[in-house]
Amino acid sequence: MKRKILGFTVLCTMAVFAFAFKAQPIAVVGTLFQLDDASQPFLPQSYSVATIDPLTACPNSSAVCVLDVPLGDIYTSGPNNGKPKVDIATGAAGELSDDIITALGNASDPTSFPSRSRVIYEKQP
Repeated sequence: MKRKILGFTVLCTMAVFAFAFKAQPIAVVGTLFQLDDASQPFLPQSYSVATIDPLTACPNSSAVCVLDVPLGDIYTSGPNNGKPKVDIATGAAGELSDDIITALGNASDPTSFPSRSRVIYEKQP
């Protein structure tokens, strides 16, 4: 009888741990772009559609790794078609380039901008 109770207790404990430590899936708010050239974070051509998981591939550090941006932050025509609008710096509040600068100076990772539906993940340069 003790073995059955012990076995049942171990089984229940394993079930609890299996669900308690599951990795949280990434909650994408827009389109993910990974930075291919860390020396050019404000050049749209330096980005490609992400093929990595930013939660595992982008440990907190001081360089842009992945941008999660809404469709309004993506060029729809011209030479930068399909790339993020990281090169716009007109001085208007809320530009993607401003959020990148804020994220690079922020100790937390990822840095979220919920009102603009943006998330910026960082990695070591």
